Amino acid sequence: MEPTYITSRTNPLVVSLAKLIDKKERDKTGLYIAEGFKLCKEACGRSRVRYAVIRQDREQQERYTALVQQSGGEPIVLSEPAYDKITKDRSPDGILFVVEAKSMGIPENMTGERICILDSIQDPGNVGTIIRSAAALGIDRVILHDCADIYNPKVIRATMGAFFKMSVSLCSNLPKTITLLQGAGRRVLATALSEQGIALGDAPLYPSDCPILGNEGHGISAAVIGQCDACIRIPMTDKTESLNASAAAAVLLWEYSKLQ
Repeated sequence: MEPTYITSRTNPLVVSLAKLIDKKERDKTGLYIAEGFKLCKEACGRSRVRYAVIRQDREQQERYTALVQQSGGEPIVLSEPAYDKITKDRSPDGILFVVEAKSMGIPENMTGERICILDSIQDPGNVGTIIRSAAALGIDRVILHDCADIYNPKVIRATMGAFFKMSVSLCSNLPKTITLLQGAGRRVLATALSEQGIALGDAPLYPSDCPILGNEGHGISAAVIGQCDACIRIPMTDKTESLNASAAAAVLLWEYSKLQ
């Protein structure tokens, strides 16, 4: 397929793609942007690409031709001003994919999957970094409840491509999801700073456990903690009160990665 060449920043397609920076527009269109060669490469074969967009640059076009053809998306070549209207990346490398959002419901059967749950984590960088860590440390599915928009460009970028390899589910009713997991014979564990929690290292852990990581500032609500089977905490010195959410997730999931 021959690419479409667009030079104007006011072209209707350019204007519509530039709007994808807003969550409302992403929800309305069912489209989001994956930017940069690495993310675009990971998206190929794992997601449906609507448009494969290249900045008008001879060297860049030659480098990315094979990737664009592999994507299955409609190839678009934009002038530098038009391309810059779409991207918010300060150092764009000249390629982005416009990708169709996928279904992210909670499956009825998650038997055998290693699962972690994120509750009300609002920072896009934290959400993306935790998904990346989860992928690296053997988690099969990350369930998000009331978190930063999964299709936020900062989330996608922070996953470093793991987003396209992981199973990610969006949960609108956390108590119902906890009940579903417990009904399948799984423990759901709340991570909290409470001294009443069992210190990580002292707590018996099992591969079927489903740990919950809470909001950066407020943690997990008392109601959710009350529904969980147990509460665990990461032991720390008195030099700090807490860890960054993504750092805490890495520590916790590292412990789970040791289990067979």
